[in-house]
Amino acid sequence: MFLLLGLLGGLVTGISPCILPVLPVLFLGAAGGKDSAKASTASSSENTTNAVDPDLFRVAPGVSLGKGGPSPAITAKKVDDSPSIARRPLLIVVGLVTSFMLITVAGSALLSLLHLPQTAIRWAGIVLLVAVGIGMIVPKVMEVLERPFARLAPRTTGDSAGFGLGLVLGAAFVPCAGPVLASVIVASNTGQVTWRIVGLAVSFAVGLSIPLLAVALAGSGVAASLKARQRPLRIAAGVAMIALAVGIATDAPAALQRMIPDYTASLQADAGEACETGACDPETEVEARGDFAQCARGTGKDCGALPEINASEWMNSLGQPTGTVTLVDFWSSSCTNCQREIPELERIYEKYKNYGLVVVGVHSPQQPHDRDPAVVSGAIEKLGITYPVALDPELAAFQTYGATAWPTHYIAGADGQLRQVGRGTKGVEDQIRALLAEAGATLPD
Repeated sequence: MFLLLGLLGGLVTGISPCILPVLPVLFLGAAGGKDSAKASTASSSENTTNAVDPDLFRVAPGVSLGKGGPSPAITAKKVDDSPSIARRPLLIVVGLVTSFMLITVAGSALLSLLHLPQTAIRWAGIVLLVAVGIGMIVPKVMEVLERPFARLAPRTTGDSAGFGLGLVLGAAFVPCAGPVLASVIVASNTGQVTWRIVGLAVSFAVGLSIPLLAVALAGSGVAASLKARQRPLRIAAGVAMIALAVGIATDAPAALQRMIPDYTASLQADAGEACETGACDPETEVEARGDFAQCARGTGKDCGALPEINASEWMNSLGQPTGTVTLVDFWSSSCTNCQREIPELERIYEKYKNYGLVVVGVHSPQQPHDRDPAVVSGAIEKLGITYPVALDPELAAFQTYGATAWPTHYIAGADGQLRQVGRGTKGVEDQIRALLAEAGATLPD
């Protein structure tokens, strides 16, 4: 059951709006075809013995980057035409999914072990994307980038080009974290990685790779039909990579994603309902959860008072505030759906804060770079959040409350008892008005 949930969760993520910014790079990066491979074979027919073609990032496998053919240090190796067309898109996707999953599962722990900032992987991915993009446009730069790989992997063929490109894309790739991926992230952060979680992660990666591979194969097919236009395709891919890197650095894709309705919301909700039964959790976690967490993940009724939030740091406040009606919202700075909902929560807070409403944002990091307080502070400013925000870097509050995805909110009445658990802002204002009126507040129309 959990393997099927992982597969479906990955598939839904692969078609969600948050994937859109990486698709042009994936499409153009997979470009390459039989004719370009033949041209390469013909141009290198005099020197195919002990040849080297590391070609880790090239758009068209086997196409010479220099004007006069391969350099003596990097010569093209004869490649079977048909398989390379299919292998390159596959290797790009495998590289992307591999690096993304490794970063998700072990990235934060590795950075802490090496005493590096949590934003290191993200910025390394951005810098590499720019470098590879420039190399696509300027062949001499690509030759310099490939030279170290020629020494490290003298028998590498052009087909491995896609895997290197996929690794770079995966370092900067931040998809939506639905309930399935949330379970993997929580388990990796708390050291509860069991065979069930590993299976969930692998099945999620397989599901995610299906739509991405379809895009990559489409790019490869289009490039194969444009046999005389490999150079323009390389330039287009280079420009797309540089644009993606600049966009990630400035958070421009997030603004675009917020403008696009989440057309996968209902599918994510179905996966969330399945995960809330504990199907996505490691066996040890189900038993270790407190009564409140287990109750909140079920009906959300008669679960008792909201637990206290033990934050590592508070922003916009000196400590956990108190009021008549409380809304606790779990979010992450890289979560697109969170960014869609927060402006509405802010509007509700401003409208009812003088009538007893307290909104507390709990920032529980989805990706390693989300752990950096400076990143959270920047997100608070960009999103215009004025209510208190608690930092939950180890996901302790996330687990205590029984959250299974970003965003998830909890609403308590004047008695402090949990009244509602939900995602999305539909009906939230009506619920808050009802609870404030129940507490005796005279509300505006």
